[in-house]
Amino acid sequence: MSEKFDRGQIKRLIKQARDTDEGYKKLIESESSQVLAVRQAAQGLYNDRLRATLEAMDTEHLAKGKQGIRVSLLVDAGIKNIWQLSRMTSARIESIKGVGAQSALKITETVKQIVENTKENLRVRINADNPNKADTDIVRALYVYLRCKPLREKARSLYEANHKPLMAELESAKKAGSGLSWLFTSKAKKAMAQQAADSLALRLSGEFGSTALFSQYNSIVTAPRETYMADFLLNSAEYYSALEQAGQGLGVPQNGDMGLPAQLVREVEAHQLDLRYLKATLRSYQTFGTKYIVHQKRTLLGDEMGLGKTVQAIAAMAALKAEGVTHFMVVCPASVLINWCREIEKHSTLSVTKVHGSDDEALLHWRKNGDVAVTTYESVSRFTMPEKFRIGMIIADEAHYVKNPDTQRTKALSALLRQTENILFMSGTPLENRVDEMCFLCSLLQPAVAQELERVKYISTAEQFRQELAPVYLRRTREDVLTELPDLIEKEQWCVMSDKEKLAYRESVLSGNFMAIRQVSWQMPDVRESCKAQRLLELCDKAKDENRKVIVFSFFRETLDKVQWLLADRCMEVITGAVSPLRRQEIVDEFTEAEAGAVLISQVQAGGTGLNIQSASVIIFCEPQIKPSIENQAISRAYRMGQVRDVMVHRLLCDETIDERMLEILRNKQIEFDNFADESVVGEEGLASEQSSSESWITKMVREEQQRLSAQ
Repeated sequence: MSEKFDRGQIKRLIKQARDTDEGYKKLIESESSQVLAVRQAAQGLYNDRLRATLEAMDTEHLAKGKQGIRVSLLVDAGIKNIWQLSRMTSARIESIKGVGAQSALKITETVKQIVENTKENLRVRINADNPNKADTDIVRALYVYLRCKPLREKARSLYEANHKPLMAELESAKKAGSGLSWLFTSKAKKAMAQQAADSLALRLSGEFGSTALFSQYNSIVTAPRETYMADFLLNSAEYYSALEQAGQGLGVPQNGDMGLPAQLVREVEAHQLDLRYLKATLRSYQTFGTKYIVHQKRTLLGDEMGLGKTVQAIAAMAALKAEGVTHFMVVCPASVLINWCREIEKHSTLSVTKVHGSDDEALLHWRKNGDVAVTTYESVSRFTMPEKFRIGMIIADEAHYVKNPDTQRTKALSALLRQTENILFMSGTPLENRVDEMCFLCSLLQPAVAQELERVKYISTAEQFRQELAPVYLRRTREDVLTELPDLIEKEQWCVMSDKEKLAYRESVLSGNFMAIRQVSWQMPDVRESCKAQRLLELCDKAKDENRKVIVFSFFRETLDKVQWLLADRCMEVITGAVSPLRRQEIVDEFTEAEAGAVLISQVQAGGTGLNIQSASVIIFCEPQIKPSIENQAISRAYRMGQVRDVMVHRLLCDETIDERMLEILRNKQIEFDNFADESVVGEEGLASEQSSSESWITKMVREEQQRLSAQ
């Protein structure tokens, strides 16, 4: 018989096949070494930050304990900070002139306590603006770990499909390479060897024999600094999620003080999740939130904005689908309808059906095919569902939209809730001024809990009320769980009005038109004569110099038009209520791709919810808003998980105007909300000072401002 391959060719095929097989195995096994590299780099980053923090504590810090430690002796010996002391033994300290054995022991114990306290409260984040070696080391380790992950999965798939038959082919083919014995090998065995060589050649000519995965792997592990640092800036939330898992969270508590009873926490943590339908990597607090949602069945997730309530909701649907649940419905404001569809497709393998308006065809398609229907509160009022049709889970986003039991949308949603066992309400602001609103939302979820809340709401302590809410309500703040989040720096930019501006403001006040009064300084026909406009321009110029992007918020379209004219080609298209949700997202995408110095201008109502704009790190409010929740939502577009730069919030204000009074009211309202939403301090009488309607306090404020100006 003619031999297709000679012995040399067969040997080369065998070596190539073995090398390829071994290459896939090593690629698969690279995960353990990459995880180890992440942990070592994470520890390096933690040690670096600990050292920097202790170096920033000068030796005088020892005197705060008032233990009679003679700090001057240490300073004279050249010991400048706590870090130096932490590296010294008691004997070394005792060797300092004037320091006795007892004093040395006291210093050692005090320094040890300071170090332990510092470790306990240390918050570590990666510095993207001025990274040092510890920053770049952890980013590189995470980059390799994350970007090799899909390669490992592909390698595992190819290895598992090819390894066993490959071993059999190698066993047959290697007989051709046994030298002299080949001459005495039977024709049948030679034929088998040639057939095995054929199979090897065919296998190596296909996907298994491609070098693409190995080339990609090499390009990842040898990537230059600019590549992995740029990837971190674009995907920092993904990096921190991986760091929390592979790097073990840098030793920092991951769930925060959730205010839940210990027994409930244990039950929730013991709940097993199957997340095979989820693409996203969850943070530990998000995993707990998902377990809480699934375990408790009917809940209100009140996490502060920017903590990923949406991905927790998607994870809950994915987990329930793995349990056999087939139909889910998300009810949300129209402004975030498109965003919900995109997020579900991005973070899960669940299919999405958009049901907008009275789209019976889309509704029928979802009922037939399952997975997720995304619809609006208005749409729920228009369509009907068969009485016996069961919905696996209903998610109501911005659930405070249904806090009033008398509205049509509340009644429509309440009727729909009867067709499901699992309900998730989501709201970063479940209550602003009235405890009754929280009680009503709870009544839609777990009536028994709501009844108990009604009974104790006037007499309970904060801790008692938290315990009563525990089966229904889970809230974490950014400070609780996002230990890596950069600083939020808020500045009041007081602008000095010209005589022209003062006259225009006086005319507005005397007119009694509250909306005109609020547009302090922006009333100028020529925007260049506005002191607020001048300050805004200066802030935007500074942001460009610092390679930052800016979001400008205002309630008033006229103000935004002036800002757009002022900034000209630096701006994106203005986001207003008239811009469709799809176009809003496109504008944000354009802004994300734009160069540093770009400015996004938005009406605070239109851009303050549903959009993720982490590429911006400067926020400017053209005027104070009437509720703290409006400002908080707007700030949270940029100050959220994934933000890696300190976020600067500037409020443009004018002295001796209504701006001052509105700022005071905002602060008071924020205190009330913090007391309820974050601390669960209850009692409606405690909120009585601001229980009057918006109209009444606005009327009073305008009247007082008129009186003040008339008296001048």
